[in-house]
Amino acid sequence: MTFLAVTGLLNFLGNAFLGTLVFVKNPRTLINRRFFYISAGIAIYSTGYFFWQTSTTPADALVWFMILFTGIVLINVTFLFYVFTMIGVLNNKKKELIVHCIISAAFIAMNFSSMLYDGLEPRFDLGFWPVPLPLFSVYLAYWTFQLVYGFILMLVSLNRTSGRTREQIKYTIASGIIGFIGGASNWPMWYGIYLPPYANILILVYPAVMAYAIVRYRLMEIRVVLTRTGLVIFIYALVLGVPFIIGMRTGFNFLAFLAMFILATLGPLIYRYLQKKTDSMLLARQREYQRILHESAVTLLREHEIDHLMRLVIYGMMRIIKVEYAGIFLENRENGDYTLKTASSYDIFPEGSSFGSNHPVIRAVSARQYPVTHEDISGLAADDPLTTMHLVVPSFIDGRLLGFLVLGEKKSGLIYSEDDLRTLHILSHQAALAVENCMFSEERKRTQERLYHTEKLAFIGGMAEGLAHQMRNRLNHFSIATRQMQIEVNDFAARNHDLINGNIQLKDLVESLGEIGDSIIDNVKRTNGVIQGVLNFTLSKDKNSYFSELSFMEILDGAVDLVKIKQGIEEFPITVEADLCATVYGVMTQIMESLYNIIDNGYEAMDEKSAVLKSPDDRKNYVPRILVRMKQLADASLIEITDNGIGISAEDQKKIFAPYFTTKSSYKSQSGSGIGLYVVQRMIEDNHRGKIWFTSESMKGTSFFIRLPVKGPLSGPAPERERP
Repeated sequence: MTFLAVTGLLNFLGNAFLGTLVFVKNPRTLINRRFFYISAGIAIYSTGYFFWQTSTTPADALVWFMILFTGIVLINVTFLFYVFTMIGVLNNKKKELIVHCIISAAFIAMNFSSMLYDGLEPRFDLGFWPVPLPLFSVYLAYWTFQLVYGFILMLVSLNRTSGRTREQIKYTIASGIIGFIGGASNWPMWYGIYLPPYANILILVYPAVMAYAIVRYRLMEIRVVLTRTGLVIFIYALVLGVPFIIGMRTGFNFLAFLAMFILATLGPLIYRYLQKKTDSMLLARQREYQRILHESAVTLLREHEIDHLMRLVIYGMMRIIKVEYAGIFLENRENGDYTLKTASSYDIFPEGSSFGSNHPVIRAVSARQYPVTHEDISGLAADDPLTTMHLVVPSFIDGRLLGFLVLGEKKSGLIYSEDDLRTLHILSHQAALAVENCMFSEERKRTQERLYHTEKLAFIGGMAEGLAHQMRNRLNHFSIATRQMQIEVNDFAARNHDLINGNIQLKDLVESLGEIGDSIIDNVKRTNGVIQGVLNFTLSKDKNSYFSELSFMEILDGAVDLVKIKQGIEEFPITVEADLCATVYGVMTQIMESLYNIIDNGYEAMDEKSAVLKSPDDRKNYVPRILVRMKQLADASLIEITDNGIGISAEDQKKIFAPYFTTKSSYKSQSGSGIGLYVVQRMIEDNHRGKIWFTSESMKGTSFFIRLPVKGPLSGPAPERERP
């Protein structure tokens, strides 16, 4: 078997493997599929090349040469197909591509009709070579035109693109030139020029470099991959070239083999040393901002206000990574949608934008649980702003998608490398924990407000919920730390594969760490299940069961009795205008408490007015009186509570429903808590979907109005909303 036959075999095996690998990695991505087509064309060419070079008769050689030439034609047309797709002009170039396909099909037909060459003949002891006819020179010109045209299109697009596409163009140009030079090295022999095409092996460079970048490094900066490739070539040229030169000069004696042995032993060590040095120089800036990202993750855990936390994350993305756009979507637990919480701008996603959990992009990140790139999601939904994002980073808590970060392209035009994805993946876990802490903190504040006026069971349930959150936060922290440990262990194992396999104790340690990590994560999940079971039991009481048809007079009598007890009086100056059979729909304790707060405030306002009246006649003629009216409307019950007390000043009216605001300290030594009317508003408007408002005039009195919906499809407790 000759060297040329070996090059054909290696090209076939390499392209078949690499093309299949890239296709299986992500068959939905257009670039991956176009790369597979090129690899298939090279594989057909290489198959024909191998059997052509191993043929012993002109007839056999001719058959395989026809297959070889078919592969040549297919390589060029699929190359243009790949270029059109990569630079985004395929839709505009479809007619042009069809023309190229027709011309290529015509040349393939000529190939099998012997119109391109006049048989094959032995040449220079290098097998059977074709004798070209004039039409072959025409095809050679067309072949050159296709290549030059494709490279010109890529060079023109290079200045108009950025990110991953720009890197793809660089790779295609660099590796394509090498690969096509390898193929073109066969042409001189066709025309009787003795120039053995040993460079045919370079055909493997094009798919090898592209597949390596796509699968392993996600098209890391070309300078990094090319530098590493250059190191490999340099080291193994040293390992193989130096002994070969020594052998040529000494006749391949013991000295040559000794040199080969020494260099082959030292080669990997030299490569590792030089790789560390070059990576340190090439990736210094990248690793610096990754360090800043990790420090930011620690900062996130100290933040307890969710709005400020979200702004902090956006600021970090804009400053550290320097992206064109950043936005955060969080889960709406009421309907399961994901709503835009904050963004660097609202040009791409309008304020309040939301996507359902069944959105293709959301399903993709949920299934993968890892950052996805534009190439992974671009074909999932047409004309959808989510698919235009360069990166979507999900955040999970207990396997639930809490939200996701969307990023545009980097301002530098560089792509998101695998190191970027891994760093952002870790950061997303930290951000999820920070968001959960903020949500718990806000829920705790709301719970504290409700504790003043809830029953004991609700109080216990709230405390149980808080305890569950605290325990879960710590369990999640253990889980995240364990996952980070596993990532680091796996990364160490991948980088030190030979060292670990050569040391049984070290190998056992790595395996044990993996098993321990899995055990910790499994136990965290089990513990979370136990906590959820206890929480479900504690909070199992249905809030809707409190709602019922209630006698208005019974509720009013109860509220008045509470006022009498508090004020220490037996008679109360109240007039009621209501049907004795009138009813309201709601929670008895909450409606009674609302009436109690308003009537008690009215009584104290009248008492305060008596205290400030200066004239004895005014005090004598002043008769405190509270009027309560109840009207039954078509769709609601309207309650009016009017006092003739001191009234509320215009300035205080703006703050009357604000928490912790009170006017009582102006008249009495004892002051109120300032949450009475705030809680009343929450109970009426949030819990009952009603409305409360008032009118007041200084020294004349105040009227409060409560509107409660009648029983129907819209009645009942309102969903939770953010507190002011």
